[in-house]
Amino acid sequence: MRPQVTFTVSGHMERSTLILLMMFLVSNPCIERGTASADENPLIGDGKRVEPKIKEIQVERLRALTGSDSATEMKPLDVCGTDLGTMTEIGDRIFFAFGDTFGYDGDVCRGVGGPNWRSNVFASTTDHSPENGVVLEDWLRGPDGKAIAVVEGDHQPPFTGVDGEQTKIPTAMVSVGGRIYLHYMSVHGFGAAGGVWDCNYSKFAYSDDLGKTWNQSDLKFGENDSSFNMLALTSEPGRGNEHRAYVYAIGTPCGRFGSARVARVRKEKILNLDAWEYFTGDHGWTANQREATQIIEAPVGEGSILWNPEIGRWMFTYLNEKTASIELREAEYPSGPWSSPHLVASAAQFPQLYGAFLTPSFLKDNGKTLYFIMSMYGPYNTFVMKATIVTYD
Repeated sequence: MRPQVTFTVSGHMERSTLILLMMFLVSNPCIERGTASADENPLIGDGKRVEPKIKEIQVERLRALTGSDSATEMKPLDVCGTDLGTMTEIGDRIFFAFGDTFGYDGDVCRGVGGPNWRSNVFASTTDHSPENGVVLEDWLRGPDGKAIAVVEGDHQPPFTGVDGEQTKIPTAMVSVGGRIYLHYMSVHGFGAAGGVWDCNYSKFAYSDDLGKTWNQSDLKFGENDSSFNMLALTSEPGRGNEHRAYVYAIGTPCGRFGSARVARVRKEKILNLDAWEYFTGDHGWTANQREATQIIEAPVGEGSILWNPEIGRWMFTYLNEKTASIELREAEYPSGPWSSPHLVASAAQFPQLYGAFLTPSFLKDNGKTLYFIMSMYGPYNTFVMKATIVTYD
């Protein structure tokens, strides 16, 4: 783990230089309630591991999803550089939420620190064939045709005052019926050490018209020191959620050095904070977020969860800052126990990698081929990746 160094920013520093410094440092990896039902897993003790079904994972990069080399024409959208790309689905449409986004300087793509900084942008596609790249067909746009934010950040210098805001970054999406829920974190400031940042809170925004318009919930899902300011969300009908009664969330604190915990809520009550339950291991579920127990040890950053019906396991991907790699763990239930990590991709293969976002339509070949969206800081864009899963059977 890198030392977590704090620093002071001069008020005379150019904003573009400040953004470049902050984003480079943060993105350069080295860290009892309810009754039993068919949608509830047995109680699980800490420290256990599930026997893996996955033997190994082979990975390759296919094509840029965003930026100048993507299959989508990005210039009219003024999307030169962006990251993340968390997904959800409704019907035949896949929705994407990207992070901090920068535009073109004339015909030049400067990436981070470029003009037209937006804290997030939103797109969708009906393209379910990622093997040749993905065309992003529809975007949330302004009157000039350029991509705009779902919820814009204040773009203040980092660590301004007590609750100043540098940006708002999406961490996860989930769909229930025809509604899209987007969970985002309000970033107080990116720290000088890679993978370290502070948050003010996390909240939900939601859309009932496939992302054309958005509403913000007043609910603060996570306070500044919460273990649930970054989420991986799922409403899939996998084991432990066979009747799709719940939305499950695997949560981590802001930054990339915390451990993972799990929460759930009845799908119709996502915006009711009092309806959420937090897993406490052998003690079951609690209404107190702070009593949630660790299900995956630190460091865990930028997670995503997916049910693989062919192998009968939940798969959870995340960035491990300590090993500078994207890892995958498997479990029979969202609350675990989770397997030891499988290596998906390393910084030695893909320098400055982070994020590995999953969606059901990108799981192919009877669960043996997994397409996912990964970011690389150097080119500062997102990429369609292909993982071939080798199982023991």
